[in-house]
Amino acid sequence: MVPQTWWPLGGLPEPSAPGRELPAVVGVGDLRATNAAAVLAAVRTTDPHPRLAALVEATRLSRPTVEAIVEELTDCGLIEVAPAVSARGQRSPGRPARRFRFRPHAGFVVGVDVRARSVSACVADLDGRTVAVERRAVRADLSGSARARAVTAVVQRAVDGSGADARQVWAATVGTPGLVNRSNSRIRQADNLRGWAEADIVTVLGDALGCPVAVENDANLAALGEQWRGVGGAADEMVFVLLGERLGAGVITGGRLLRGHRGAAGEIGFIRFPGSTSAQPGLEPLVPDSAGREGTGIVGGAASGDPEAVAAITSYGRRLAAGIAPVLLALDPALVVLGTSLFPVPGLLPAAELLLGAAEEEAASLLVDLPQWRLSALGDEAVITGAVRFALSSVEEVLRTRPTSLAARGTLAEHS
Repeated sequence: MVPQTWWPLGGLPEPSAPGRELPAVVGVGDLRATNAAAVLAAVRTTDPHPRLAALVEATRLSRPTVEAIVEELTDCGLIEVAPAVSARGQRSPGRPARRFRFRPHAGFVVGVDVRARSVSACVADLDGRTVAVERRAVRADLSGSARARAVTAVVQRAVDGSGADARQVWAATVGTPGLVNRSNSRIRQADNLRGWAEADIVTVLGDALGCPVAVENDANLAALGEQWRGVGGAADEMVFVLLGERLGAGVITGGRLLRGHRGAAGEIGFIRFPGSTSAQPGLEPLVPDSAGREGTGIVGGAASGDPEAVAAITSYGRRLAAGIAPVLLALDPALVVLGTSLFPVPGLLPAAELLLGAAEEEAASLLVDLPQWRLSALGDEAVITGAVRFALSSVEEVLRTRPTSLAARGTLAEHS
C-alpha cells in the first residue's frame, strides 16, 4: 500500500491526532541520506558537469564525505563519470579530474490515459523525456476487468518498447474519467465506464509492474500537464477545461492542484447549464444541424466557414462560458485553458479558435476581472503528460530526500 504522503501532487496526508506527533530525530542514516540528496542535487544543477571540488563547494560537505557519497551514487546507478573532453573538444590524453553527470535512464515512470474508446501509455525517463508511447483502441462497452487488462497490456508493450528493465519502472499514474479518492488509490465513480470503479486498477497495474501506482482524474492531470509543458507555466491560478466526451476541469491555485475535500474539485460536468433542456446535468453536446451534420461534421463545417456550423460552435462556446462563469467568479483565475478532443487535427484549429473566442466574449460580460483565455498547447496529449508529471514528482521526492534507497527495488513504495 502506497502511503498518502508518497504522491506530492495528489491528496494531502491525514493530520496526526493531537498529542500523537513524534519529535524530530535525526539519525546517522537520515543524515547520510540528506547528504546524498544534496550531492545528487548539485550534480543535476551544476553546469557543466561538476568536478569533485565543485560538489564540495556547492554542498559545503567535507571532501571525504563527498567522495564516499559520489561512489555510492555511482554504484546505485544514479550518476556516472562524464567523458573527459579537452578544451578543443577532443578527448584528453592525460588524466583530468573526473566530472559527474546524472543518469536519467537510471529509472523510468509510466503515465496512462484511459478513455472510453482508447488506452494510451507513455514511458518517460527521470528527466521527463518520452522514451516510448503505445496506444490502443478499445470498445466503449468493455467491462471494468477487461479494461484493466487492456491497460496492463498497453503499459507492458510501452515498457517493452522502451528497452527498459521492468525493475527500473519506479512509479506509474493512471488518468481516468470520474471521481478519485484523496489518497489517489481508488476510483470512486466513473459513470461512463462500465464497472471501471470496481476494477481496482491501482492494484492490478501495481501487481503487474511491481511499483507504486496512483490514479487521478483526467482533467486534473491535464491541468498539471499544461502547467508543466504547456501554456500554463507562468500561471499560479489556472482553470483547465477538458471538453470532449465529458466535461471536467482541473484547477491550479497557489501553483498547486486543487482537489477539494473528497477529491471532487473541478467536476463542472455536474453543473446544470443555462438553457439546457436535458434532465441530466452538464453541457449538452452539439446537436445535428439542418444538414444532418453531427459533432465532428459541425466542427469541420465551422473550420471551413459554413455559417450554420459557425453559429453552432459560437453558441456552444457561449453556453460553456455562461455555465462555468460562477466557478470562475469564485476562483478568479489568471488563465483559462481550453483543452478538447473535438479538434483533433490542425485543420480544425479555426473552429477551436472560434469556440474559444465565443467563450471569452461571453465571459467578459459575466466576470469582474477577466482571465486570459488560451487553447491548450498540448492538445490530445495533456492528460498523459500530466500523468507522467504526477508519477515523476513522486520519484523526485525520493531523489530529493533519500536517493540511494532507489537502488533496491521496492524501497520507493516504502518512502514516507
